[in-house]
Amino acid sequence: MRARLPPSLRLLLAASLVVPLGFLVGAAWYDHHRLQNEAHANLARLSAVAREHALKVVETNSLVLDRMEDRIRGLSWAEIEAQNEPIQRWLRGLDERFAQITSLHLTRPDGRVVTLSIAWPTPSLSVADRLYFRRLRDGEPGMIFSEPVRSRLTGIVTFAVARRRESADGQFDGALIGSILPGYFQAQWHAMDPEGRASFALMRTDGQMLAVHPSAGDGLHGPPDPATVPEAVRHPSIANPVIARFGERGEWLTAFRQVGQHPLVVSVTLSLDQVRAEWLANTARMALLCLVAALALGFTTLLAIRRWRSEQVMLSELTISRDELQAEIARREAAEAGLLQAQRLESLGRLTGGVAHDFNNLLTAILGTVHLLERHLGAAADERMRKYIGMVRDAVQRGARLNASLLAFARRQKLHATSLDANDLVQGFAPLIQRALGEAVTLAVHLEPGLPPCRADAAQLEAALLNLAINARDAMTRGGTVMLSTRSAPLDAAQLATNPDARPGFYVALALQDTGTGMPPEVRERAFEPFFTTKPQGKGTGLGLSQVFGFMRQLGGHVTIESALGEGTEITLFLPVAAEPPAALPVPAPSHPDGLRPPAHATILVVEDDERVREVAAETLRDAGFQVVAVQDGPEALAMLGRPGRFDLMFSDIVMPGGMTGIELAQAARRMHPRLPILLATGFAATVEGAADHGFEVLPKPYDQAALVRRIAELLAERQPVA
Repeated sequence: MRARLPPSLRLLLAASLVVPLGFLVGAAWYDHHRLQNEAHANLARLSAVAREHALKVVETNSLVLDRMEDRIRGLSWAEIEAQNEPIQRWLRGLDERFAQITSLHLTRPDGRVVTLSIAWPTPSLSVADRLYFRRLRDGEPGMIFSEPVRSRLTGIVTFAVARRRESADGQFDGALIGSILPGYFQAQWHAMDPEGRASFALMRTDGQMLAVHPSAGDGLHGPPDPATVPEAVRHPSIANPVIARFGERGEWLTAFRQVGQHPLVVSVTLSLDQVRAEWLANTARMALLCLVAALALGFTTLLAIRRWRSEQVMLSELTISRDELQAEIARREAAEAGLLQAQRLESLGRLTGGVAHDFNNLLTAILGTVHLLERHLGAAADERMRKYIGMVRDAVQRGARLNASLLAFARRQKLHATSLDANDLVQGFAPLIQRALGEAVTLAVHLEPGLPPCRADAAQLEAALLNLAINARDAMTRGGTVMLSTRSAPLDAAQLATNPDARPGFYVALALQDTGTGMPPEVRERAFEPFFTTKPQGKGTGLGLSQVFGFMRQLGGHVTIESALGEGTEITLFLPVAAEPPAALPVPAPSHPDGLRPPAHATILVVEDDERVREVAAETLRDAGFQVVAVQDGPEALAMLGRPGRFDLMFSDIVMPGGMTGIELAQAARRMHPRLPILLATGFAATVEGAADHGFEVLPKPYDQAALVRRIAELLAERQPVA
């Protein structure tokens, strides 16, 4: 005896018929209403655009008539005819500026055309028999729109826009006429609806057609039958379109809009037969899909009946698949946790990189002092003193190794530009930014989904965001909100006019906006300048925004700043999409042979902003037999180089205040003295590795004093005499 089908399978068999049929009915009803609503929305949109275009054309022609009236104001017709040639040239120039105007006329009270913009000398023409001229002559005020007529001179079909000219006593004194080409409207309407689904018309409120698209005739339209003119044309609505059905079966849907305050109406018509045909086609496709779905459900029911006995086996297989999926999810969560931890470590590394330069200066000063102390004590130092000096030297060496490790951890040696996801970077870095902002500032993050990958150095980008966040925190002394957001943004050539390193295209934008005090225009304009800061003495170096600016320029990106006093600040970083990281060029290590003696009476110019490092370096070189002149910044060094006298070598730090870096100083000194040996020093490892870019040898801090003396002696031995 065959087993009775379970209720679930009987219900599935019934659903295979009822559900597709119900879905078909519901979808057909929804699609019908959707297409009807779309038809009304399209009519409203197209009629609004057509109305605005027509209003623009009419107002343009009104302004043209105003200018014509201004041109001949106060002139009698005898004076106009006496000045006819310059007036005609002026009308022709005015005519050529507007594509919708085919000709401009000045007409006497008797209808004779005195001046015509398209012909010289003026041919013998009269418009006295034109209906619009008679209406003007009979006293109708305002602008008059004529029926379409064929030009007696060119044979082109146009309609006229005319206005009365009145004498000082208010009497009719001729007309100002402009001819409009219906094809100008037809071209606009075709551009609005290139598929030809709608038809357009421009008409007067008495029903007279002026322009029709698509047009099957010669463009000449006879007078209308007053009985057939719709009420929406005779009394159009100014605010909203009037949408009405026409035809015996209501197969046409038309929207009417009045053109401003003028007696003109634009109409846009859609065929409901097309809408109905589209609905039937959609319903037929849906019916086919529902039929396929019904067959599929029926076939699935048969398979379910045949596989009913193996249900437990299938459930077991599903359980195994579920367990495997849960295990995969757990592995992915662990991997994501590891990635988050790696991002936190990278963020910590970026924090340590900022102290490298000052730390190197301190180590350089300490190491130089130890060297001078050893030379000063000489043989007089006892065993205990030498032990203490050795301990200090060991501590300095350990500090130098620690600083080198911190620099390597912070990846300050060179730029690692790779393809990365800006949203992932912001999400991973947001907690550190929040800690840097403090408890009084709220961080809000808004990420645009689906961003393309951008090219950037993750470490430098996070350091830039941290720099911006700290600036925002300092601008909000009483707390506030910082918004960090990402988006895709196109930049054109005009927006990049001041940035030769970036090209127009799409960028990934990272914006940080605060609710702080904002900047006045004079501060905003100088915000990216190196060493420019508005913070109190000792509260900032002024290098933060300039480093962000240089980092973005090196990437081929762009940075903008929007700020107003009392309204907060928004800084946006535009990162380029899809580019390759730059190649890093290795810098060969210079050799340091021993046994060199400094040349007699050699004079060294030492440039160093840190007073301790400057004093130690100068004293070390004096002990080595050199004559030393020490200054604290680039401008002072250039002043020394410009005085009478001679320097045999210049030794300068790279990062200095005063608006001039050591590299800029070296370039300026080389221009003044082309054969002057130059040795630079810095605590930034990235500057050392970038020596190939600027061509000057760079000594990394902290440097051994003996190595400094030895290298200067080598450079002096190699140089040619300086003129």
